[in-house]
Amino acid sequence: MTESPRPSPDSDVRIRPLMAADADIYLSLVDAHADFENMDRPTPEARERLVRDALSDPPRYRAYLATIDGRDVGYCITYLAYSSFLARPTFFLEDIFVFSEYRGRGFGGAMFDYLVREAVRLECGRMEWMVQDWNEGAIRFYERRGAEQLSDWHTYRIDQAQLQALVDG
Repeated sequence: MTESPRPSPDSDVRIRPLMAADADIYLSLVDAHADFENMDRPTPEARERLVRDALSDPPRYRAYLATIDGRDVGYCITYLAYSSFLARPTFFLEDIFVFSEYRGRGFGGAMFDYLVREAVRLECGRMEWMVQDWNEGAIRFYERRGAEQLSDWHTYRIDQAQLQALVDG
């Protein structure tokens, strides 16, 4: 692949909400993200839910695309949670991803800055996300922006099969 230049001041860098016409590029970005993280790509059923849930009214989550001069190069997914102690929403960043050939050129930073402004606009009390411990590039990216790793909280998960097992007793 040819190297893509850093966005210049006259480049048209945009972050925009996902629209129905963007479904194919959005899913290709999600696939590329899964490949990057060595995870399984979404199944056909999951792909259908990804698009449906982002475009529902109201949406179950928000998806945005990063575009440079008309080319879609990245995406991010966010949703709101709520903090009882702050009595404000928490802006949760689920995914932020840029095609590998566009990394290191400011597109991830442009998406992150856009999301920070969204969190402020929505009067969120905080913004949170998770980073896999092996992803040193992402860790450096966030730490350069002043983010701190939480040491007093642990992430736990119950998957769908475990949820059903709990319901079934």
